[in-house]
Amino acid sequence: MTIRIALLLLFFALAVLSLAEALLWVGVATIPELLIQLGLGLWFSAFGLLLMTALLWFVNTLLQESRAYFSAHQRGQRRVLFIQTKQQQLKQLFHFRALRINYFHELKRQQLLKRNNRKHLNALSKAIDQDLQALKTSLPTATFKQLQQENRRYRKQQNSAALLQLQQKITTFTS
Repeated sequence: MTIRIALLLLFFALAVLSLAEALLWVGVATIPELLIQLGLGLWFSAFGLLLMTALLWFVNTLLQESRAYFSAHQRGQRRVLFIQTKQQQLKQLFHFRALRINYFHELKRQQLLKRNNRKHLNALSKAIDQDLQALKTSLPTATFKQLQQENRRYRKQQNSAALLQLQQKITTFTS
């Protein structure tokens, strides 16, 4: 309703200013000055009314939104969203901690496996050395030295399959 009044005031202001312009064009002196002042007054009143309407609308909207934001329902909604977000963060944290623990356990398992393999390879190499020492007198010197070198090389390479084949090769010499 106030916007209609403001638009009517603008329309009348334009009409009055147009009439003043026409009277000035015709050559009348005092009446156009009064009409221009009246037209400008109507013009400013219309814009003032529009500005006041917009300001009141803005304040009213601001108050309504503030009331809605601080209402019990909205506070409850925000609290629920906060709790859901917190739960999601905790789930992610648990997941990543589990991944981290699994990673370190696997790393530790691999280290233990390597140590265990190294230990077994060293024990196999020592057994091969003992077998070679038992056969030292019955084997030619070149063959004995070659078998010792193979034993050392395979132990350094951590090659278990080659060490097993070497042990089988040595057992064929004993039989």
